[in-house]
Amino acid sequence: MNENIVAKILFIIGIAQMSIGLIVGLILGNADYYGVMNWSIFFTWAVGGFVSGMLFLGFSEIIKLLHMINEKTPSLKNEVFHSMKPLEGGSSVSWTIEELDKERIKEKYIDEAISEIVPSPKEGFCLVKFKGGSGYYVKVVNVDGFSIEEVHDSETKYAIIAWYNKLD
Repeated sequence: MNENIVAKILFIIGIAQMSIGLIVGLILGNADYYGVMNWSIFFTWAVGGFVSGMLFLGFSEIIKLLHMINEKTPSLKNEVFHSMKPLEGGSSVSWTIEELDKERIKEKYIDEAISEIVPSPKEGFCLVKFKGGSGYYVKVVNVDGFSIEEVHDSETKYAIIAWYNKLD
């Protein structure tokens, strides 16, 4: 696992900040002409150096954690698209589209001529068939959320469209 350079630099700056705060506090606290340690100056510099150093250390740890999370998530570039399979289940659909969802779909695509709205075997997704100038075309939409969203995930789109084509 490669290490994040920014996190390493912030960690070093944080340690240096705490060390410099302690050293400057000792030097300025002893800078009294009477040979007595001025503790208020020492503690001011030491605490200030500690707090600012801890801020840098905290940012360093946050960047390290985000870097580890980023390395664990799979990249979309590694997906193989030929492994996509159509949805199983034939023509059996275990759910129905509510009237409210149908109205929201019609409102979203108000400028297009909707031919039919078909629920897919994958719950929450439906296929909307439109009539265009040169024939019919389809879009796959997600009706599970608060709003109707067109599906851009190519695997899900392909599977639902392949399932629909098997129905005909």
